[in-house]
Amino acid sequence: MKALQILIILAVGYLLGSVLPALIIGKMVNGIDIRKYGSGNPGTTNVLRTLGIGPAILVFAIDVLKGVVATLFAKIVMPDDVVLGVTLAGFAVIWGHTFPLYFGFRGGKAAATSIGVALVATPTITLVVIALALIVLLLKRYMSLTVIVGAILYFLAVLLFTREYWFLALVILVVIIVRHRENIKRLLNGTERKVGERIKLQ
Repeated sequence: MKALQILIILAVGYLLGSVLPALIIGKMVNGIDIRKYGSGNPGTTNVLRTLGIGPAILVFAIDVLKGVVATLFAKIVMPDDVVLGVTLAGFAVIWGHTFPLYFGFRGGKAAATSIGVALVATPTITLVVIALALIVLLLKRYMSLTVIVGAILYFLAVLLFTREYWFLALVILVVIIVRHRENIKRLLNGTERKVGERIKLQ
């Protein structure tokens, strides 16, 4: 029975994560593949730079919602072991967003989806970390730096205050660091774009 629960959670999480609103909205709004513009990442920041604030907000909300729905679903399917269920669902939905089945396994960096997962797993810690990360964004205006700092703070906070979800926090941290490795290089070189810079579509 537990094996079936795990399979259902992983399958639903992955398939849900594979839905990339940035690509869908890019096609609907401008008829473009967002992966061919700007940073090439099908995420909120690139949508903001290429399509504007309205589409970016919608993309962010849907990506967060994917993480929320996947983990809430896991709680329903595996009520006897919520921590395991949420951890599995979080891993699956993040993996789906990163390597989406429907879009040639070329996905995003999973920042917004990770926020959705974390909000269900550890809501108080997540809200505090978001507030602290926003300070970094206001001071530095680098979204990539904000996301990386947020992931580090989240991992440390989970270790300090609630170790139940330490593995989930570690997964989020590793995915964020690996998927932002090019951003890290640009940050070190001083060539990373700041929030607010727009990209003209050809």
